[in-house]
Amino acid sequence: MLQGPAVLLVDDDAATNYYNQRLLERMQVSQEVLVASTAEDALAILQARCAHPVTAACPTLILLDFNMPLRNGFEFLRVFTRLYPALPQSFVIVLLTTLPLDPGLVQSQYLPVTEVLTKPLTPEAVNYLISNYFGTPAAT
Repeated sequence: MLQGPAVLLVDDDAATNYYNQRLLERMQVSQEVLVASTAEDALAILQARCAHPVTAACPTLILLDFNMPLRNGFEFLRVFTRLYPALPQSFVIVLLTTLPLDPGLVQSQYLPVTEVLTKPLTPEAVNYLISNYFGTPAAT
């Protein structure tokens, strides 16, 4: 198994979380894939696991759903960057959406967003993320 980054999936849809978790496990991306069904759950996980400096327990790859009830992906990012102003640069934050979003516009307005990808997550997208941001290809 790869010693890749711990991954945090943030999506209100249980089926999407299940699919993404199975995909990441099958591709041996990380020894640990954490799942949060709300922005609040994700913030609690980050608060419990991420100290400064970032340790191996901290999920450094965050796959974040854009359209969630209560607090959407952008609202999560606002709170996250306010609570942890020094941490976002340590993360690869990928916004997942079914909506057409301009990646350049999103990245300019929400600086911690590294990539914007369209759902569903694919093996090709996972390989792209792992190769480009963590330097190791995922298993296929």
